[in-house]
Amino acid sequence: MEVIEIAREIMENLGVFKGSKPVVNNAEAMIIKGMTHERLEKDEIVPTIEELYKKMNIKRVYLESKSARTITDRIDKKFRKVTEVYDQPNGIEGIERLKNTFEMTGFIADYVIGITEEDIAVYVVMWMDNTGFGPRFVETMVVQLDPENENDNAF
Repeated sequence: MEVIEIAREIMENLGVFKGSKPVVNNAEAMIIKGMTHERLEKDEIVPTIEELYKKMNIKRVYLESKSARTITDRIDKKFRKVTEVYDQPNGIEGIERLKNTFEMTGFIADYVIGITEEDIAVYVVMWMDNTGFGPRFVETMVVQLDPENENDNAF
């Protein structure tokens, strides 16, 4: 499966494809944002993403695992290669800062990292107003990772 196919299927399954906008649109790396007025409870965000991952044969990668850091580092490296990203790599800490920023501004936010058998990394982030009003937002990042080699792990 290709990056664009995975991104589209995720957005369609979460009901946010219509009106969604690509932020990064590259054959090897995509970020798409969308929204819906369908509500979820806070404790339904992660299970909803996990269920989607199971349906799409995407293996969940737990944030606390060594794999999460490795995958995130590989994503940062790939993004610098295929897009015009000039800031410092933020890895998992950057994702957590983003989540904390949403929460400080009155949103509920959560995300799940995953990876396919084809070595395509997937992040799905959902956030919504914690008062129960307003839309639910989804941001999906799908990145075809470069093959690992022994020199990449020497950092």
